[in-house]
Amino acid sequence: MDKYLLGIDVGTSGCKCCVINEKGKVAASKSNEYTPLIGKQGWIEQDPETWYKIAILTLNQLRVDLDLKDIAAIGVTGQMRGVTLIDRSGNVVRNSILWNDLRNVQEVDEIRREHADIIQRVTRNPLNTMCTLPKVLWIMRNEPDNWERTCKVIFPKDYINFKLTGNLQTDLSDASGTSFYDLKMQKWSDEILKTFSISRDRMPDIYQSTSIIGEITAQASRKAGIPVGVPVVAGGSDATVESFSIGLINSSQCKIRLGTSGALSTIVDSTYDLSNNLSYCWSYILKDRWMLDVNTRSCAQAVRWLRDVFYADKPKTGKTYDEIDEDAQTAPLGSQGLLFHPYLLGEDAPYWDSRLKGDFSGISANHARSHFARAVYEGTAFALRDAMSTFGAMADGFKDHVFTGGGVRSKCWLSIVADVLGIDGAVSANTDAALGAAMLAGVGAGVLGNLEEAMRLCENRDFHIKYNKENHEIYNELFYKYKRLKEACDEYRQ
Repeated sequence: MDKYLLGIDVGTSGCKCCVINEKGKVAASKSNEYTPLIGKQGWIEQDPETWYKIAILTLNQLRVDLDLKDIAAIGVTGQMRGVTLIDRSGNVVRNSILWNDLRNVQEVDEIRREHADIIQRVTRNPLNTMCTLPKVLWIMRNEPDNWERTCKVIFPKDYINFKLTGNLQTDLSDASGTSFYDLKMQKWSDEILKTFSISRDRMPDIYQSTSIIGEITAQASRKAGIPVGVPVVAGGSDATVESFSIGLINSSQCKIRLGTSGALSTIVDSTYDLSNNLSYCWSYILKDRWMLDVNTRSCAQAVRWLRDVFYADKPKTGKTYDEIDEDAQTAPLGSQGLLFHPYLLGEDAPYWDSRLKGDFSGISANHARSHFARAVYEGTAFALRDAMSTFGAMADGFKDHVFTGGGVRSKCWLSIVADVLGIDGAVSANTDAALGAAMLAGVGAGVLGNLEEAMRLCENRDFHIKYNKENHEIYNELFYKYKRLKEACDEYRQ
């Protein structure tokens, strides 16, 4: 009888569950969407119980295709940095404040002004509104009662692990996104915690991603249909776990992710040259390796916004995305002069400015919905190219480009990104972090061997895409215009 491994991905916009067998083949997968709670301008939260309810719903849907009693181990991954507070009774203190929440601008400015040296020296990461530290400071100042009730600060995937096992822990990769983590020593920074009056007791213990941190409880078993005692590993952040799932191991490789946020990632074996804080750097799944990560905040998020606004009369299903794709393909390259800056949530690399706003420019009476669809695709591709510049000369050493994320299902969008970046690339057959979480479970339980063996077993390229050189030359000119318009808008905003 096959041994099955379950991966659960608690994303920003939904939950996906993936089951693989001991040969690394996907046996079943299901997913469901949820919508973050948007309050005041820039406030984005989620009730952690929603994550768990949707995870249970998705697992119950899986049971139609597969007997979950054959699950040998479980791994969980998820969105990074969401501040999730748990009290001494194991209850949620308040809604989780998500990574893309913008309420902590004042705290970010203050930390940069007064404590930039320690943040740069210890965390080796840029500080902005996405980071956990300024979110925690906002809670301490604005909701002192909630902070007083808090026993542990954990992150989205840790909450699912807690509901499954009753244990409160985190892993190295999620810890490294908080801004109170010592990247070189790979542990909580007592110096930073003391500086900001955060008790070490409030932080969970940190484990390797493949470490078994608990077993399925009787209560979780009744809800999920998974036997009591099935081991659960610590898991990891979606960015690192997805990179692991596609076999990213060194700095000659670059992952290009068309997800809720867009990302470009590579792997390094030293932190010695990270003092400039130009890219995020996470502790990686492989021992003594780190993942460099640069982001554009609104990638698939911008396409989803397009769907909700320009295709509001259509169902919120994959068929509508197919229609967006068809529309974008009918519009000419360059969208007939229409340009889009996808700064719907501010922007990360290379600007690190949460105050930036999105815009369309060059609108005329000749533009139809199809032009706006293509302009959104092109604008997100330009934003990825802008972010790629953060890597500097390192980008010249990329020999293997791998596309991942839900956006790769759009052949039109994928080809635009390849043309804008001027690269050939492979598309991973499995484009989600849930697979990587299942692989971590397999390694932790001894089903898939070690990490390297698991990567070799599960690596699978679906197809290759080549960029069009003529299109790339045209996009070079349009990218220059995109940059100049951004600068002009900056002057206007000032």
